[in-house]
Amino acid sequence: MRSKHGSAGQPPTFLERARRSQFIECALEALAELGFTGTTIAEVARRAEVSKSVVLYHFGSKQELLEAVVEEVYAGAAPDLLAAMEAAQGHRGKLDAYLHGCVMFAWANQRRLAGVGEIFRNLRKADGQLRYSHADSEALISWVEQMILDGQQAGEFGPVDARTAAVMIRATIDALPGVFAAEPGADALAFSARLRDLVGRMVARDVAP
Repeated sequence: MRSKHGSAGQPPTFLERARRSQFIECALEALAELGFTGTTIAEVARRAEVSKSVVLYHFGSKQELLEAVVEEVYAGAAPDLLAAMEAAQGHRGKLDAYLHGCVMFAWANQRRLAGVGEIFRNLRKADGQLRYSHADSEALISWVEQMILDGQQAGEFGPVDARTAAVMIRATIDALPGVFAAEPGADALAFSARLRDLVGRMVARDVAP
């Protein structure tokens, strides 16, 4: 089996990266259509029209493949989101850019995030514990919390409890795939605008009693 770093610790070749991406996409399709249980190495191989051994050459197990799926999906959000935040003016602008980017990513990647949701709910470690837990969300919560703290230090945000606000923001973002799946006619742009307005009011420097 070759790891994501290629054979003998070398960077993966273009063909190896392409193969891995193909298997990840096949796994996402299977997750969306068949759920966690139906997404087997054999099913991924069938969709990619290769033998199981070819998939296992790149991913040693279903666990490793599904972990790569999660990494791939969320890595796709980072470049545009960070670029938008970098271009935004002020702490409120950066927070707005973050919220808008997260909403639009959830809207544009509903099927892929549905697959990731299957992984979150079902993938377990060898000891039987869920592979993904609150601990995996903590880094994102802390990041949002720090954005709010930075805005408070700069005098742009009011004295809202940054930790509570960050938990609320991340909980809303994490719920978006389910919301959009349940409301296929939802207007993502309007949702983004309302969310930014609500959060803006929550962190505002002057809040009515």
